[in-house]
Amino acid sequence: MQRLSIVFLISAILVTTSGCASKNFVRKNVKESSDTLTARIETNEGEMKEIRDNADRKITGVDARVTDLDSKTTTGMNGLKGDIQGVDQKATQGISQANSAANAAERASGAVNALDKRFQNRNHFDVAGEETIQFKFDSSKLDKQYMDALDKIAVTLLENPDAILVLEGRTDSTGNRDYNVRLGERRIEAVRRYLAVEKGVPVFKIHEISFGSEKPLAENKTRDGREKNRAVTMTLMVPKLDGAVASRNN
Repeated sequence: MQRLSIVFLISAILVTTSGCASKNFVRKNVKESSDTLTARIETNEGEMKEIRDNADRKITGVDARVTDLDSKTTTGMNGLKGDIQGVDQKATQGISQANSAANAAERASGAVNALDKRFQNRNHFDVAGEETIQFKFDSSKLDKQYMDALDKIAVTLLENPDAILVLEGRTDSTGNRDYNVRLGERRIEAVRRYLAVEKGVPVFKIHEISFGSEKPLAENKTRDGREKNRAVTMTLMVPKLDGAVASRNN
C-alpha cells in the first residue's frame, strides 16, 4: 500500500512538472511569435512612411512645376496682352494722324473755296503792295519791329474804301499738318486783331487763309528757309482803274 502511494505521488509530480514545462514552452513560442509580428509591423510601418514621404515629395515637385507653368503662362499672356495693346495704340495713333491730315486738308480746301467766293471779282484788283511779318519758332506773337509796316497798311485800307487785304498764314515744316494750319491761323489772327482793334480797320476788308506748312516761301531744308516760312504774308489790293478794266475787256 505504501508503495502504491509513492508511485501515485511520483506520477503526480511528473504530471505537474510536465504541465509546467508545456506552459513555459507555449509562452515562449507565443512571445517569440509576438515579437516577430511586432518587428514585421514596425518594418511595414517604416516602409509605408517612406512610401508616403516619397509620394509627398513627388506631389510637391508636381505642384512646383504646375505653379511655375502657371507663372510662365501668366507672364506670356500678360506679354501678349501688352503687345496687343501696343499694336492697338499704334493703330489708334495712325488713325488719329490720318484724321488730322485729312482735317487739315479739308480745312485748307474749305478756306481756299471761301476765299475764291469772296474774290470772284479779283481780276478787278491790282496788287498795291506786299509785306511779310515774321514770327519766332512755334509763336504767334507780333514783333514790335513790324508795327510800322502794319500801320502803313492800315492807313491805306482806311483811306481807300475799296482796298482789301489778303493775309496768308504760313509755318515751317516742323510738326504735323493740322497743328501747322492752326498755328498759321493764330498768326493771322494776331495781325488781324492789331489792324482791327488797334488801328480800326473794318474786318470785312481783311481776308485770310492759313496754308500751314504748305506752299512755303523758301526751302525748309535750311535754317534760314525755315525762318522765312514762319510768316504772315500781307497782300494789299486796290481796284483797277475803269480804263484799264475796259481795255482788258475789249
